[in-house]
Amino acid sequence: MNIPHLRSRMRPETMPRSRQFRTVTINIGTGRMRALVVALSVTMAILFFVMSIFAAQLMEAKNQNTVASRFLHSISNQSLNSIIGQEIPLYASADPNHAGGSKEPQESFSSLLFYLFTDVNVEHPETMLGGSIAAMAVSHFEPLTEDSKYQPGDEVPPNQKQGDGQPPSTQPEPVPTKGKPLVYVYHSHNREAYLPDLNGVKDFNMAYDKDKNITLVGEELVKKLEAKQIETIQTKVDYWTMGNFDNAYDYSRKTVQDVLAKNKSIQMVFDIHRDSQPRDKTTAVINGQQVASVYLIVGGSNKDYQKNEEFAKKLHEKMQQMYPGLSKGAYTKRSTAYDTRYNQDLHPQSILFEIGGPENTLEEAKRTADLLADVIASVLADEQKTSQQGK
Repeated sequence: MNIPHLRSRMRPETMPRSRQFRTVTINIGTGRMRALVVALSVTMAILFFVMSIFAAQLMEAKNQNTVASRFLHSISNQSLNSIIGQEIPLYASADPNHAGGSKEPQESFSSLLFYLFTDVNVEHPETMLGGSIAAMAVSHFEPLTEDSKYQPGDEVPPNQKQGDGQPPSTQPEPVPTKGKPLVYVYHSHNREAYLPDLNGVKDFNMAYDKDKNITLVGEELVKKLEAKQIETIQTKVDYWTMGNFDNAYDYSRKTVQDVLAKNKSIQMVFDIHRDSQPRDKTTAVINGQQVASVYLIVGGSNKDYQKNEEFAKKLHEKMQQMYPGLSKGAYTKRSTAYDTRYNQDLHPQSILFEIGGPENTLEEAKRTADLLADVIASVLADEQKTSQQGK
């Protein structure tokens, strides 16, 4: 049936809609738009170029003091969170590390950028002299004691390939549950060793071993402290298997945090290392026997480092009193190349011991551990006496 004009009588909502397409034309013919496009293109090219240089430095420069290496070694995950939190308040409020107030050093993004490209840390003006005075650029050790004669050597990365195929472990070893431990011993550079015990190895940079290493010195210290009824914890996690010597303190940080969280009674924390200097600067004679000398190192990047300095001075003075010559002095380590907290921000009485050098023997280092046990026990007794008098 033919019904004329039916389409014209249909209601609007029943009529089929024709498809409509909208087009947007961007006119880059104007000077302002052309300038914007060019600026974006140049910015992307520069960003790609900088990222390429950064990546090339990471692959080729290894341990050299490049912008890339300074970035990786000067900023921890925590301080990076802090920088982001300063720029994005919502991120800071959601970050669990900021809950209750973070104890990490607050570093601004501008100061970080200034440091990366100038090698000058605005928090430490003396770093401006690093380019002119080579010694300051290398060590940045500040003596805390008047009788500090020889500065400790900088940590020397090993020549040999790290990692031996073992699965990495970030979990601390089981710790004693009886009593209340007062001392905690660990080793960020756990494979540091002594050349005379390595069967013909002569190169200082090869003084590392899986078995005969600094952890045995820690074991001796623990044994002597336990004999004095001072309960002590030692962890011997093999951070070497994690593959990067420069990041050892980041690896050990998790271990230290876990141990301290489970053992609130700990009063002293010691990260025990081996120094890198020759024998004449790392050896002493105590009671007629040759022993490995001790350097006490405080991390200057810790914002509360003054408390750790006081602890280092206390230990040094006690060593001078009981065993003159055992201590080579206490030093605060500052660096323009990497983070030097050494995890000491986790405990006010945390210190880094450098016991002997590559040319000392393991036996000499163990003798030193025996002497250190006497020193630590004496300092603990002094602190306990002071605490009782204050009540």
